[in-house]
Amino acid sequence: MSRIIFVNPSFGKNLLPGGLTSSTVESLKGKTYSIMPSLTGLIFAALTPDKHTFIYVDEEIEEIDYDGLKADLVAITAISAQSNRAYYIASEFAKRGARTVIGGIHASVLSEEVAEHCDAVAVGQGENIWPAILEDFEKGALRKFYRATDFPPVEHFVSPKYDACKYDQYYSFPIQATRGCPYSCEFCSIKHSSGHKYIMRPVEEVVGDIRKAEKLNRPAGKLDRKGYYFVDDNLYVNREYTKKLFTAMDGLGITWDGQGTVNTASDEEVVKLMAKSGCISFSFGFESINAESLKESNKPKCNVVTDYQNVVRNLQKHGIAAGGYFIMGFDGDHVDVFRRTLEYVGELGIFHAFISLLTPFPGTVLHEKLASAGRIYETKWHLFNTWTCVFTPKNMSSEELQTGFRWLGRQLASPEYIRKTMEKFWDDLALDNNSKTLNIVERLVLIGLATVKMRGLFNKTRRDFLYWAAFNPKARNMRFILWALLRSEMVSMMSSKVTYDPAELRKLNAAKAKDGVKDGTNAKDGVAADPA
Repeated sequence: MSRIIFVNPSFGKNLLPGGLTSSTVESLKGKTYSIMPSLTGLIFAALTPDKHTFIYVDEEIEEIDYDGLKADLVAITAISAQSNRAYYIASEFAKRGARTVIGGIHASVLSEEVAEHCDAVAVGQGENIWPAILEDFEKGALRKFYRATDFPPVEHFVSPKYDACKYDQYYSFPIQATRGCPYSCEFCSIKHSSGHKYIMRPVEEVVGDIRKAEKLNRPAGKLDRKGYYFVDDNLYVNREYTKKLFTAMDGLGITWDGQGTVNTASDEEVVKLMAKSGCISFSFGFESINAESLKESNKPKCNVVTDYQNVVRNLQKHGIAAGGYFIMGFDGDHVDVFRRTLEYVGELGIFHAFISLLTPFPGTVLHEKLASAGRIYETKWHLFNTWTCVFTPKNMSSEELQTGFRWLGRQLASPEYIRKTMEKFWDDLALDNNSKTLNIVERLVLIGLATVKMRGLFNKTRRDFLYWAAFNPKARNMRFILWALLRSEMVSMMSSKVTYDPAELRKLNAAKAKDGVKDGTNAKDGVAADPA
């Protein structure tokens, strides 16, 4: 009856060269890939009656054909960094006569602002809202606001329709077992999305979703076989449920990634079950190496810096790569935090170290605190992307925070760091009797990739990395080797201009100040100038 378009606006394409994709993969495969599709869109596809035509559009992997889509109703989801792009997309479809709905966490927090740019606003979790929106649209009577609080609470999960998207252009399938998080970190906006109530889905439903997605997956043993990413905020809230879930997943023949609190790794029984069920990477919100910053952010008491070493080692000895999220810019952070973090993370041997800038997202306790103190100087939402400084730090300048962040990102993506952590990971893996070194075919593939010459695919640094891995007798896990290469490429796009250690930058600015020259911070644009 109607053509319904779901749009996931680009998060990176309009902010970074290349966006959140890899030119390396595009060169090899001939098409654009992204990490994973939006679970919201797949759920909405499942909820939409067959009488409608549902089209999933992801701007990370494709251009929007505003005329060719001939949309009747357009649903757009957006976080703050995507909101301006969402407004533009809505306006373009509106010019062509389509009705538009915007939802997501930004709409849930700033619904009045969002309402100025669309016909209807979805506030809160969407499963119980979407059917009502469709019904009103069919009647020609869309309301301005659809608030989840006006509908029954979400108690049952909807099985996603994986084939609604171009699933062959993603690295992973999204999967969800639980929703919500009981903690209240001051920088987190989860209360406006998943909420604090912890909902556990029946384990058999989770397994059912995996089996359904497996019908679309590549055969076992293929390099382009997809893994699964649990989008759950915290997989380790209810221990008995977690054990039951991982036990049920054993034997499915899949690989998966997820996240949880650091005390997950202290539970030997659970970690063993994770490994048997196919977990290859599990990430924690370490957030900071400063106890003062952890206290400031209201992190759970299980975050103890002195325990981080055991957390990482216990995971990796079972063949699970430890990932760590670190935030730069807390009030307890000084200009030396970047170098100290690099040294500490290197000692831990964290294979996947993800860093971000402290960002006062609207609706968070952090935003209220910084706004009341007059410390937020940026209001352009696309800059609330976790890699742009939008506030005035306490113990360093905005320029020092921005430059230090980029410098640290560059170090973490450097071949030296990757080799160091990969060597440690392989040493830890050697303790796992089920872990095997690369076979001859895998090593030949790495050598082949290193010798490929098409569209300037690899620079010398990346080719040397591939040769190093191919000839390293300890080398294990092909997927991690290739992921490290791609991650290095994407991070390099963000930090390629940065050459200064932030501590050296402070000395440079001090010398400039002595000569009457101001530092390079451009507060108006919210972006610190890169020292050249």
